[in-house]
Amino acid sequence: MNGSETHCALRRAADKLQDILLVLLITIVASLVFVQVVLRYIFHAPLMGIEELLLFPTTWLFMIGAVKASSEKTQIVARVLEVFLKTPRSVSTVRAIASFLTCSVLVWLIRWGHDYFKYLLRMEKESPTLYLPTIWYEGLVFVALILMFVYSFVELCEHIDHLRHGTAASLRQEGE
Repeated sequence: MNGSETHCALRRAADKLQDILLVLLITIVASLVFVQVVLRYIFHAPLMGIEELLLFPTTWLFMIGAVKASSEKTQIVARVLEVFLKTPRSVSTVRAIASFLTCSVLVWLIRWGHDYFKYLLRMEKESPTLYLPTIWYEGLVFVALILMFVYSFVELCEHIDHLRHGTAASLRQEGE
């Protein structure tokens, strides 16, 4: 197995894991909300702490969804400047610059996320009602930023490769 095949296998495994986690998390969120609605409006006996418990899967769902969007390159992008560009090389240049700026911002956010993660470890915060460690959802932000950086860096490398060797056909393969 060469490096490219290993990369593809790791990418498929990561995508599969993300898909499984997203389905599981959306099921948990929907189930918890359903239970709370039934208890509150049918039995008039709301379960205290369920909103707090929802923070965990909801945050995980949001952050893993953001990572998945980075992985699939389906995050919201406004390619307004590309409308005015005539050649595939100029499009590749703009995309490489945008990917570089994305990676730069993510490095900056990772630095802040690392400081916050160290703060979470030091403070050992707990949720107010259920006394669950909040690091399990607040610390995920740091991990998700790292994963988004990895996917954005891969995208930057792909754009640089398109810039060096690419054709219009390689640009269209990205969803154009």
